[in-house]
Amino acid sequence: LQIYAVTPIPDNIDVLQMDRVPDRIKSFYRVNNIRKFRYDRPFHKGPKDKENEFKVEVANKPCLSVKLFKANTVLLFYADTAFQVEVSPLENAIQVVENKNQELRTLISQYQHKQMHGNINLLSMCLNGVIDAAVNGGIARYQEAFFDKDYITKHPGDAEKITQLKELMQEQVHVLGVGLAVHEKFVHPEMRPLHKKLIDQFQMMRSSLYH
Repeated sequence: LQIYAVTPIPDNIDVLQMDRVPDRIKSFYRVNNIRKFRYDRPFHKGPKDKENEFKVEVANKPCLSVKLFKANTVLLFYADTAFQVEVSPLENAIQVVENKNQELRTLISQYQHKQMHGNINLLSMCLNGVIDAAVNGGIARYQEAFFDKDYITKHPGDAEKITQLKELMQEQVHVLGVGLAVHEKFVHPEMRPLHKKLIDQFQMMRSSLYH
C-alpha cells in the first residue's frame, strides 16, 4: 500500500490567469470542483552531480482523473484514468518556485485582509523557511544550475524557460518583501529578534540573486 499527498489540477485555468480576479476567488477554484490530481516522484536522471543535484533532478508526475461514485449514502471517488508526465530539471525548478510564490501570496493575503490575525507564527515559519533555504542554497542553486553559460550554450531551446525562472525568482523576492512588511506590522515584541534575522537574511538573499 502506497499513500501519496496529491496536488489538485484545476480545470478553470482562465480564472487563475486573470490579474483582476482576487486571490481569494482564485484560491477557491484551485481546490474546488477538481477532477484531476497529480503527485511528484523526484529522481535523478543520468550521473548525479555532487555539487548541484538540481541539474539532474527530474520529476515524474503521475496524474489521476477521478469520477464520483455513490455507494448507498457514501460519496466515493475512484481513479478513472491515469497517465504520467516527466518534467525536466528546469521545468521542475519553475514549478517549485511558482508553487512556493503562490503559497506565500495566499498566506500574506490572508493576513492583509485580517482573515488571520493575532497569531503570526504561521507567517513567521513560512517566511523563515523560504528565506533560510535561499540563504543556505535553495533557489540560488537554480542560478548555478540553469543560468550558467555552459548550460545556456548547450540548451538553446530553454531560453524562454530560463527567462521564466528568472522572473519567478525576482517575483519571489518581491513577495517576500511584502510578506516581511506584513510581518513587521503584526509581529509581537518578543519576536523582534526573529524579524531582524529575517530582514538580514532577506538582504543577503536579494544581493545574491541580483549579483
